Amino acid sequence: MDRRGFLKSTGAAAALAATSAGSTTATADPAQPGDVFSPNLHTQPTLEFRLAVPWTDTVAGPADLAHRLATSIRATSNGRIRLNLDYSSPADAEFVHASEHARAATHPAFSYFAGLPAASGLDATDLEAWVATGGGQDLWDQLSADLGDKPLLAGHLGPNPVLWSNRPLIDRASLRGLRIAVDGSTAGLTRALGATPVQIAPADLAQALASGDVDAVEQGATLNAMAIGLPAASRFAVSPSFTPAGTAIALRIRRDIWEKLNQADQALISACASQAYRTSLSEARLAERLLRETLRSRGGPAAQYMPAEISSALPAVSEAVVAALAGHDDASRRINASYMLFLRQVARGHPEASPIA
Repeated sequence: MDRRGFLKSTGAAAALAATSAGSTTATADPAQPGDVFSPNLHTQPTLEFRLAVPWTDTVAGPADLAHRLATSIRATSNGRIRLNLDYSSPADAEFVHASEHARAATHPAFSYFAGLPAASGLDATDLEAWVATGGGQDLWDQLSADLGDKPLLAGHLGPNPVLWSNRPLIDRASLRGLRIAVDGSTAGLTRALGATPVQIAPADLAQALASGDVDAVEQGATLNAMAIGLPAASRFAVSPSFTPAGTAIALRIRRDIWEKLNQADQALISACASQAYRTSLSEARLAERLLRETLRSRGGPAAQYMPAEISSALPAVSEAVVAALAGHDDASRRINASYMLFLRQVARGHPEASPIA
């Protein structure tokens, strides 16, 4: 679905309007080429950076999160800090807006900061609490240091994602050979259950599902799933799915850029990222029931509960997958110990997901 068409039915329309309005108003003279931190004789320097995103401008939902974050930072800084979205995802971009699952191949422990499968995962609210006050941010900073960036939570695709499938799930045997598009450690979970996990860019998920390149997709709550066209490409909507905690999105800032920012600008960007996380989560939760009712009334995919034979296997399988993840190295063990302590002592658990019926 085209992003601008989808925006008409979501709160992101206001953000897009703000972006358009803000782009026509100059608030400061640009910094000298080659040094975004060079001083200006008349006003504070304008800091202009690239914000790399892994999806295209036509992808509603994920792209809107990046648009709104850039708009928020620009507005809050009175136009002084400008993030220009770059859909080619250049490796040297100063800012990146993406799930940490994308870096799991570099180090599997990044998945702790995006979302773990089944009962092993902190829900979205508890993930934010662990990162902010439970030691998660320090551990995340340490893990990211070798890659030269500063990470922040800056968005969420929504809790309790549906598994959009073109094959019915009847029992555990139904998963055998099923090609499922999933991210991060959920790939290990589905592989252990007999399925074949595949990774596909968000912009290509609906087409892959419709064409039969994959049999099923788990990608965000219903708001984001509808934005990228998954319900229209599927025959079945299966819930609860494999990752009830959903997927968090991070803002990564190149470390050399972050350290050149003054403390006020660091605090401003951190606050905007935190607000973006909460707003995206609230929006997904608010829209969930309405969108599920809309799908039902319009004859959308047939609703299915996840078969009990599969659901009952998830806790043990996810525990084994996460144990393997935790054993990767010392950094993984430290992150896992902190994460699981928070999960046991503080986390509230996941609400029961209801099917689209």
